[in-house]
Amino acid sequence: MTLEALVARLQFYSDLGAHEREQMLALGGKVRSFAANSEIVTAGQPMDAVLVMREGWAARYKELEDGRRQILNILLPGDIFDLQVLVAAEADHSVLAITQGSAYAIAPQAVRDLMSGSGALTMAFWWTQVQEEAFLREQIVRNGRQSAQERIGHLLLELHRRAQIVKLAGDDTLRLPMTQTQIADTLGLTPIHTNRVLRRLVREGYIEMSRQWIRFLDPDALAAMCDFDPSYFHLDAFRMRLGRG
Repeated sequence: MTLEALVARLQFYSDLGAHEREQMLALGGKVRSFAANSEIVTAGQPMDAVLVMREGWAARYKELEDGRRQILNILLPGDIFDLQVLVAAEADHSVLAITQGSAYAIAPQAVRDLMSGSGALTMAFWWTQVQEEAFLREQIVRNGRQSAQERIGHLLLELHRRAQIVKLAGDDTLRLPMTQTQIADTLGLTPIHTNRVLRRLVREGYIEMSRQWIRFLDPDALAAMCDFDPSYFHLDAFRMRLGRG
């Protein structure tokens, strides 16, 4: 088994030579398949592997005792579920499969050995965590200060940009397999309000919707409306660090 999706993502953050790429691709691990809407990780369960998305979409979330759920972020191919398994034994959140898919399960010690032996790979993993924290900060601001229309527009643009990075989206199209309830749980809204806002975005000419597909008709206007600035992806900072900017 190989880890092409993870290698492709890490190469955004570090200049990986042929040796590092070979090390990553040889890391191995077992493939764990999952069905849509199944629980991949349950809060409190012992963690025995570093999990990396291989295919499909998943959602990291926390749930209150009364069943209310907050989706923290979305996992796409190449995303690491959480590196906390390297220092902690139990999951402190749950992960739900949005679609059918699979993940690589890699022994934590193998990842520790890999990172300790390569400065380039250590830097690449560190950059993924910097970006992960940036996404979570943006989620806090989005849900805490933006209107419902701004939240949904911002999330759509973020997911489109992320899907483009892993070649799952076109220049102006995004296949969005999330239900409106899942979008609502991500943004602290009700499903009814989410539906109304999505229809308003269509009516105002920002997007078109067809089944699970979104087409961005005027992404610049949408970005201006919801104050979307992709600098929090830190891709420009990465290029500048490498002298590419």
